Amino acid sequence: MKKFLAILFVGVLFCNFSFAIDLSEYSAEEQKQYKEIKKLKEKGFTGKNYLKEEFWIKDKKNFYHNIAAFHTGIKGLRIKNKTMPILGIKVGRNWSWRKGEDLKEQIAFSVIGKGSIDNGEMGIIKSKKHAWNGKEFYQITASYENCNPQYWDFKECMHHGGSVHNESVDLQNVSKKRNGTLKKDGDEAWIHIATKPVRNILFPNNRSRTFHIMQCHPKGSTITFMITYQGGKLYLDAQLTKPDKKKWLLKEFDINEHNGSDEWTSITMHFVNSTKSDKGKFTVWIDGNEEPIVDYKGQTTIKKRDRCRIHSGLYANAMLTAVDKHKAQDSTVWLDAIAVAKTKKKLFSLIKKKDK
Repeated sequence: MKKFLAILFVGVLFCNFSFAIDLSEYSAEEQKQYKEIKKLKEKGFTGKNYLKEEFWIKDKKNFYHNIAAFHTGIKGLRIKNKTMPILGIKVGRNWSWRKGEDLKEQIAFSVIGKGSIDNGEMGIIKSKKHAWNGKEFYQITASYENCNPQYWDFKECMHHGGSVHNESVDLQNVSKKRNGTLKKDGDEAWIHIATKPVRNILFPNNRSRTFHIMQCHPKGSTITFMITYQGGKLYLDAQLTKPDKKKWLLKEFDINEHNGSDEWTSITMHFVNSTKSDKGKFTVWIDGNEEPIVDYKGQTTIKKRDRCRIHSGLYANAMLTAVDKHKAQDSTVWLDAIAVAKTKKKLFSLIKKKDK
């Protein structure tokens, strides 16, 4: 018995040391910030602190499942909490505390430890009838009360009028050790995403609210490109094109009573990430049309940011500008067949194999 207890005691010590954070590796200021953030986490400080209690999610256990059941019409449907894949690359969602080069590159919604505060708002729905392709797709909801209290000096709960992240991200971060999805000047990618704005995404009378479903993120706050719902429309926003940044309208919608749309949109993009005006390219096709809706040739990035990493899911801004704050709690998109490849042939091969 004593031997068993000794083994158990050592095992507990091992587990504790394995997951403990050695704060001595950080500067005094970083240690202070860590302790402050940890206290906020322990107190449950989130977007709830900026919303009146009447707008809090009352039945969180069933909240996201009920959204899926309502919009599919499948009674009693339960979504499975699962990180959405991006075909062709390895992705993750939960990020632990990091040191060194990656310190300020952590994803915003998970700062302390390895757990995220997802509460089920990213999950898989199995329904061939409702999927864009195959037998399953993903539901992503941005609930403002799940915003992260603080991401180092980046306060997500108040950023851009109240923001919340819920994305799958390429594990190849942009750092000294890793080079991102687009690794160097001149790299190209074929990209696909099928998207359906299901609930409280399309607000033609409020252009402050933006819902980004894909971005290629370099270092810094200016983004290489984003695919975004804004003002009831869908845009491609390219922020590093020169001499001026470009923003293209991809699609307008018949908006239903849920501030959403009843139709899927398929987006195929050929992107060449280049600092050279004769090499860079954005070509975009919508819903399988042969003629591109965007056919741009020119500089698409700058030298200091010539690498970027793909994110996809839902990154919502200006949630506190919602007139009805309940509509800052259930903004939902469905996404399907998100894929990244070096060639068009490989891209559609990945999509064809999906769900098999």
